[in-house]
Amino acid sequence: MWKTAITSFIAAIIGGALVFGAITYIIPQEVLTTPGATTTTTMPDSGAKTPQPTLSPAEVYERYNSGVVHIRSVFTGERTDFFGFPIVETQVAEGSGFIIDNAGLIVTNAHVVEGSDVKASQITVVLSDKTEVEAKLLGTDINTDLALLKIDPGKRKLEVLELGDSSKLRVGDSVYAIGSPFGLEGTMTEGIISALNRTIDSPNGQFKIRNVVQTDAAVNPGNSGGPLISVTGKVIGVNSQIAARSGDFAGIAFAVPSNTVKDIVAQLQDKGRASHPWVGISGIEINKELADLITLPVDRGVLIAQVFQGSPAAVAGLKGGDKRLITNQGEIIIGGDVVTKINGTMITTMDELIGIVRDNKVGETIELEIYRGNNRQSISLKLGELPQSTSE
Repeated sequence: MWKTAITSFIAAIIGGALVFGAITYIIPQEVLTTPGATTTTTMPDSGAKTPQPTLSPAEVYERYNSGVVHIRSVFTGERTDFFGFPIVETQVAEGSGFIIDNAGLIVTNAHVVEGSDVKASQITVVLSDKTEVEAKLLGTDINTDLALLKIDPGKRKLEVLELGDSSKLRVGDSVYAIGSPFGLEGTMTEGIISALNRTIDSPNGQFKIRNVVQTDAAVNPGNSGGPLISVTGKVIGVNSQIAARSGDFAGIAFAVPSNTVKDIVAQLQDKGRASHPWVGISGIEINKELADLITLPVDRGVLIAQVFQGSPAAVAGLKGGDKRLITNQGEIIIGGDVVTKINGTMITTMDELIGIVRDNKVGETIELEIYRGNNRQSISLKLGELPQSTSE
């Protein structure tokens, strides 16, 4: 039977007092084990033409643990009781982060400092020497689960961690995660890169984070926002999510790649938010079986199910579906336009469509080849900026 290209995961934030310590994918299938850790001689994660010297696990910890911080975020809300009296409720989220600048800039996960509808009222950074410093939130990007904090270092000399080049990573390279799992500050775990170019959901479920690094280095609640470090001492990812049936580590963790971090941090530092290009559609992958079933003129492409009101797609005149079809795989919406190419590149999945869109910038114009019925058309679409609460 044909299958859509949309895979559903259920994202859950770790509950209890540590309400935003980590994000977990709850997956129905068996979790596959990953290979054991291996030792590599070089890891060209900085883009250098000559190999960089590698560090032992002990050297990585000794050099970079002082650049990793523990983060406590206080969330305050108010509700009324049965009699109408106000009740103030306070929750505390804990996570990790790391220093990227001598002036006190710190990277962490957005879900460590921001809830579903509220930002933390107070953020405290605990340095490696146990000193507690209040932090200012410079900006968050929930779409990539990244946040930028600022502390006043005073006369302290901070240990700065350098962001490497995640495009140079290889499956099998050794990596180290440093953070505060379960509040245990200064914890380091070792593993390998078990896969590359994964795609995961953002905390708000409205965005796909691409080129994600998968590792078998143990990551648990409280590791969120901490660095994934290569054997050359460069940060190649920000630990963000785990895949497990429970809330604890089961062999698969995901880190937002350092190249994404560089881009988003620069935007957060500049304007306090990040911009992402947006088309404004939802759709499903077409294959031959589906094309034959509903009589489409092509057997590859993306069938547009919905066009969001006021989106760039709506302005460009793209059409969503107007009929519902019940199959043994579930209900789908049919009757919409079929996108087959963007800027001359063939599109076979929604993820490919999203990938090409993300390679462009807000305000740029892309050319789409579509089929409306049996008629092939070319449509110019000016990319908009992704809102905080919608899809692609």
